[in-house]
Amino acid sequence: MDADANRWAFGLFSDDPRVPVPVRADNYTMWAALCFPDAPKELLALWCRFNALYTVIENKQEALFSTADAGSAEETWSRTVHYLYRLSHAPDLSEIPADEWGGGLPRHYVMAARSIALTLPEGLGRYFLRRVAQMATAQFQEPDAIRSPRMWLAEYLEYRHVNFGIPLFIATIRGLMARDISAAEWESPYRAELDRLTAHHCCLTNDLYSFQKEWNDRDGKAAHVQAVGILSAMHGLSVQEAIDRLAEEIEAAERSYVALRDTVAMTPEMREYCMRLEHITAGNLRYHQVSPRFHGRGFEGVFNGGEITVMGRPSVPR
Repeated sequence: MDADANRWAFGLFSDDPRVPVPVRADNYTMWAALCFPDAPKELLALWCRFNALYTVIENKQEALFSTADAGSAEETWSRTVHYLYRLSHAPDLSEIPADEWGGGLPRHYVMAARSIALTLPEGLGRYFLRRVAQMATAQFQEPDAIRSPRMWLAEYLEYRHVNFGIPLFIATIRGLMARDISAAEWESPYRAELDRLTAHHCCLTNDLYSFQKEWNDRDGKAAHVQAVGILSAMHGLSVQEAIDRLAEEIEAAERSYVALRDTVAMTPEMREYCMRLEHITAGNLRYHQVSPRFHGRGFEGVFNGGEITVMGRPSVPR
């Protein structure tokens, strides 16, 4: 399934030499499967193609931003966002002809997003498309918006909440549920806060596990702006102190989620919704622990940390 997704996504842009091949070690199939352990195979296949396409588009974007064609990359993302919002308000998602969205990247991206939206109840499908548009907006604004670590963590999380894409996973939960939550539960502030804490846990986990890879892969490129650098710059911390602080922030997000979940009286439907949020949190963590994307091509699926602490006592280094 992973190989199929990569072939399909790269095939859409194989005539452009500036687009690097997707990284085979990304294992987006594993990521989706861990976050949606009971999803139908057909939905997993759609998710894998969507994720692979997004990777190709990111590669294309980075290649263009380092050339004289930087403006065309931004214009392409802008068109994509425009089409996604138009589609989300169309009278019938299933009847819009593919050629209405032009050619190239915008058309492929919009149609891949629509393929997932059509698996969801209508209102939720439109919501999903708007979340995709928000993520795409964050992408083409990134070079100007956050290429400096001089921001506070809360400000950075506002950006990452949209950019990392976990809200897209969350938006599909209701399409998998045995019985949907009520409109009042969907609109409630506590449901939105549970979503927010889930997304923050996931994006901070990504920053923790991707830090070493991004540090080693700089090759003269502008440094990635992520939580370790922000904590270091804004609090005067060493790299290791910033990593330790990041681990504390991840655990704090988890504790806040559990405390809120346990203090709210919930219906059976809302309990299932929370269970599926927790599938995403646990699946995202496991994906980062076992994917070669974060541990090198020779990685064989066994994650070993350095020194770990249990109950406040340092353990024997592994």
